[in-house]
Amino acid sequence: MPELPEVETSRRIVLTDLEGHTVERVVVRLPKLFRSSEIPSAESLIGHTVIGARRRAKVLMIDFSGDLTLMVHFKLAGQLSVHHPDGRRATAGHPVPKPDGEYPHKATHVEIWFDDGTVAYFSDIRQFGWFRLMPSENVDAAIDAFGFGPEGTGDERISLEALKKALSRRSIPVKTAILDQSLVAGVGNIYADEALWFARIFPGTPANQLSAVAVRRLWEGIDHALIQGLAQGGATIIHQKAYPVDGFPAVHGREGEPCPRCGTPIQKIEIGTRGTYFCPKCQKRPRPKNGGSASGTEIG
Repeated sequence: MPELPEVETSRRIVLTDLEGHTVERVVVRLPKLFRSSEIPSAESLIGHTVIGARRRAKVLMIDFSGDLTLMVHFKLAGQLSVHHPDGRRATAGHPVPKPDGEYPHKATHVEIWFDDGTVAYFSDIRQFGWFRLMPSENVDAAIDAFGFGPEGTGDERISLEALKKALSRRSIPVKTAILDQSLVAGVGNIYADEALWFARIFPGTPANQLSAVAVRRLWEGIDHALIQGLAQGGATIIHQKAYPVDGFPAVHGREGEPCPRCGTPIQKIEIGTRGTYFCPKCQKRPRPKNGGSASGTEIG
């Protein structure tokens, strides 16, 4: 968190609430967040107008006039909150700071003030996120350097055949595989759990042991989970507890609650250091092959 749906929601907020407005002031409280910036001073944005916003995987790119682009990675706890002079707010990303609370919060590290009085607050309680300011012409090369795979949904969605081929080469748990951004871009912990529940696959199943039918269900599940997240502007998870809307999230953050499909209590295990939620009835552990065992350590 934030993952593809939250970052895509941030992109849409930029287009709806900031496009066409000119920067008047920039406040940076934590300079270390500006990493590897070709243009080191954030104040270089002053006088420039927002002309667009793009997203690739979990990276947001805000384009300004004068061939400037601000690249933002929210990492684990980033948040964008746009406040208008009339009191309207639009927020995406991590639930801290509280969207209806006081800003700037102690975790607010960057403020961008615009000509109409609107303020964009960038907060990050974990301080893992980063910003890069660069000439717009350098953005494509910067994105290529990440080595992102195809998107999990949308026009650039990974093909079924590409997913089959990639998974067939990996003996690691399938959840770990689909979290690899070079395989599927934009899928994070929440949506991996949701996709695997949709597909009825135990998260610790070795990726190369999935049947063709299971891979198809997973391919559909990734798309489904991300679309559901986009419809909500991102899943609501606070202190590892889900606050579902229309039954989504179905399993993530819902340990001990009944599975929406069969009523069995949701369990939590650890796979690759990631807290993982699943239904033990809908997502049965596969029988071990060659004396091995399906990954997954009980926790909580």
